Amino acid sequence: MAEHIYEKEALINRLESYLGKTFEMIDNKGMFEHVQDINLQKGIAGAVVEQCIFEYPHDSRQEADLIIVEGDKYIKTELKTTGLLIQKAPKKHYIAKESMSITAVGVYDLAEQEFETSHFWEKLEHMLIIYYHYSAKHAVSAYDYKDFQMVGYEFHEFSNEDIEILKNDWENVRSLCKEIISHHPGEKNKEWKAAVKKEYIDVHTQLRRVLSYIDLAPKFPPRFRLKKPMVSSIIAKHFGYDLEQLPGKYMSVSDIDAKCKELTDKYAGKSIRQLSRTLGLEVKEEKDLEQKGIAEKIVVSMFGGKAKKLNQIALFEKFGLIGKTITFTSNGGRTEDMKLYHVDFEEMLRDTIIDDNGDKRQIMFEDSDMYGYFADHELLCIIFKESTPNDTKKDSSKLLASNIFVGFKRIVFSEEFINTTVKKLWEDTRDKIKNHKLIDVVQKSKNGSIVFLKNGEISTAPNFLKGSDNDVFLRGSGQDSALVHKTECVNGICMLPQYVWIKGLAVVNELNQTPEI
Repeated sequence: MAEHIYEKEALINRLESYLGKTFEMIDNKGMFEHVQDINLQKGIAGAVVEQCIFEYPHDSRQEADLIIVEGDKYIKTELKTTGLLIQKAPKKHYIAKESMSITAVGVYDLAEQEFETSHFWEKLEHMLIIYYHYSAKHAVSAYDYKDFQMVGYEFHEFSNEDIEILKNDWENVRSLCKEIISHHPGEKNKEWKAAVKKEYIDVHTQLRRVLSYIDLAPKFPPRFRLKKPMVSSIIAKHFGYDLEQLPGKYMSVSDIDAKCKELTDKYAGKSIRQLSRTLGLEVKEEKDLEQKGIAEKIVVSMFGGKAKKLNQIALFEKFGLIGKTITFTSNGGRTEDMKLYHVDFEEMLRDTIIDDNGDKRQIMFEDSDMYGYFADHELLCIIFKESTPNDTKKDSSKLLASNIFVGFKRIVFSEEFINTTVKKLWEDTRDKIKNHKLIDVVQKSKNGSIVFLKNGEISTAPNFLKGSDNDVFLRGSGQDSALVHKTECVNGICMLPQYVWIKGLAVVNELNQTPEI
């Protein structure tokens, strides 16, 4: 306990003096002048924090970084430096730039550990998190981090409920490693390690459906990481962005599944109109039942909440659940495509990355935001069904209010889907931009005639993968495709802001293969 010891009160005073300063202002060792020569195992941000604020050299030990002295307590504390982005909706707030690397999994010896004494828990039990605002709108070099500000710090400890969830996650990983090891008796030599590694790579993806707060970095040797949504929930709480806390105790995604089943048993078969009355939602006029957001409000109310949007619920944020209302036609079909997220083209076009082991290497699909979105999130689909064909003859303004609640399904995107369909979009988009194959295409109707907008402009769109080419595709989103709304520019081509979408029929196929909750 002789290294990196700090009195908490003095440390707080020190950290307060750095708030609002850029990394260039914090850098008292000229690190940015020699950034190419620095060991960036924790990135330039982490290196500046360690060496300039805490004044100790690069440290690669697996033990916790700091000893914080508080009264007569000497608390082992892990130092983390993490970047924040600003999300503007539903109101402006910070979110995590990326997942948070914790420690190596230790596939070969994890089976011999216990949670309370594991390296994993030692790293998470007490953390000092330094927050900086990643204010660039695109990926930047290590040197350009000099302009980012330190915006906060937090001595973070997980709640008892969160600890139980983290322990459950760790136990799931440990059980898999233990099972793999049991398949390979004998001397623990190179051949033994190779066999264990091969089996781990073959089977580790089955963990994705049971892990709640953590995931494993996709490369071998793997590392434990806090999922990006979980990090965002920590950030939200620290900076006072109040996500609504739902009543009830949820220790795993399976607990959410159990609640969904309970709600299905209670409310299935009721229309949106009936549900709004049963749940006591304020509906001043019949037309309020026709707003697209009404189904989300109903589901939030079912869970005992009052928020307008599912993404304002802390429970869904922590578990990486994205709520999507799905409406099937009366014969079980659905044609409406689903919008997922806005594309950051600069991020997509990065060429290199500093990985969790501190090595600079060529970026791969598994390092991308696109992979992370599909791997870190699950879709909690709230399923409604249109009224019967006979009912569709009624006034069309009353159709949505007549939709019937069916139940819930949870889509976990398979590794095969991610590494084929999603990867195809990522590779195609990068190829078209990097190799100057991106063109602005004049839009034509089915009969071959040019499509004109209401203002007389010719309708055009970039030749990114369309829904006819791939189940996951890019599509612009805006009021219309007039030039004034084309606020995104790639390779000199003006376009609407581009979003990742998934085809409605692909969603139907996923749902058909997904068991009911």
